[in-house]
Amino acid sequence: MSTKRSILISGGLTFAMTVALIVAISMSGFTPQISTTTIPSTTSTSTTSSSATSTSTSTVTSTTSITYTTTPYTTTTITTQPTTTTSEPREEGTLSILLTDPPILPEGITEVHITYDSMAVHAAESNETHGWIEVGGGGTLNLMTLVDISQTISSVNMKTGKYNLIRFNITAAKIVYNNREYPAVVRTGNLTVPIIGGIEVKDYIPSATIIDVHPTVFNIGSKSEPDFVISAVARAYPVPESEEQPEMHRVGFRMNLGDKEWWRRLRERFASEIEVTSCSLSRTSLAATVKNTGNVSLKLKLVIISQLTTVPRTGNKTNWTPIFSEAAVFWVDEDGGLEPVMLVHNRTQTEKEAQIIFSGRGYNLTVSQQIKLTYNGEIVFGFGLPMGGTPFKPTYVMPGTEYLVTVIGDGALARTVVVAS
Repeated sequence: MSTKRSILISGGLTFAMTVALIVAISMSGFTPQISTTTIPSTTSTSTTSSSATSTSTSTVTSTTSITYTTTPYTTTTITTQPTTTTSEPREEGTLSILLTDPPILPEGITEVHITYDSMAVHAAESNETHGWIEVGGGGTLNLMTLVDISQTISSVNMKTGKYNLIRFNITAAKIVYNNREYPAVVRTGNLTVPIIGGIEVKDYIPSATIIDVHPTVFNIGSKSEPDFVISAVARAYPVPESEEQPEMHRVGFRMNLGDKEWWRRLRERFASEIEVTSCSLSRTSLAATVKNTGNVSLKLKLVIISQLTTVPRTGNKTNWTPIFSEAAVFWVDEDGGLEPVMLVHNRTQTEKEAQIIFSGRGYNLTVSQQIKLTYNGEIVFGFGLPMGGTPFKPTYVMPGTEYLVTVIGDGALARTVVVAS
């Protein structure tokens, strides 16, 4: 075959392959630019390059080159037109977290200080394990200064959306009792707080929510040698947009809630309240009927029988808890039964005792439900004794004597005076 004819055939094949490639690329939606150079090559390559810039938006530009070999001496390069994609900026809004506190206390306490940290909020669309966003915030508060007062403890910018939980840790606590300072054991140090109805963080107006903490302080020691334990429950409420103030988003801002009608209605709507509707007591039995008179379910935790010689008369409902020393203490089981707690007290055992008594157990009492709590067996006074090596001398229920029966639930307390039979 002549050299001239070989060249013509080779050129024809090259032209046909090039046309076929152009048709294939055109059908894929690209407009190719073709340049042909003659270089010694027997390989094919594919490369991609990209660059990104970001101001208020981010842009990504990409260019693709395809190189292939048609003959041992001819290489064809096809370059596609650049493509650009743009992503929108993430929208953010302001969320402020406030805290208020109506504590339930033993008599003689004038200050309750807590130290807190590790605040986080939870995105409503995530499960409870995931979706937590750290918002910072930490410090020390005297809860006695937050009765009908709220204080801003965190204010952050965060992604817009709906949030349904707040979480924070109470790392330490101390009590001022009869003008002396004492440490307190915190049994509910890691609080996960539901936001009633959730809160929407928006990009055009700041949002705020108030954590309503209900701590109950117990003296599981005596008046002269106290040992304090704090157990707390909490829920949070969004602040209505119409009630928000610019100062509310400054950490440390304090707002009076006593004159806020919207706050009063919220507290009534989600009140935790119980009532002892009937009670009987003897040396070998206790029966107390308790009704949930509030608007939310709660857990009944403890029943405490105190001798009136050790406590003042204060009526049926008060805001203080009895001292455990010289009392008969029962915890409430999940099925509504009562179990006596009889521990010979030692100050070094405070943490262990707190774990047993405030272990999270209790009977779930729904709205308007009532239950008869009963115990059959000898009732002994003397929880938390002896002190300083004093011999343990328990006492028993005496017929015809008046006693104070106190029932404690999550954020709720009720009591009644009963004459023993």
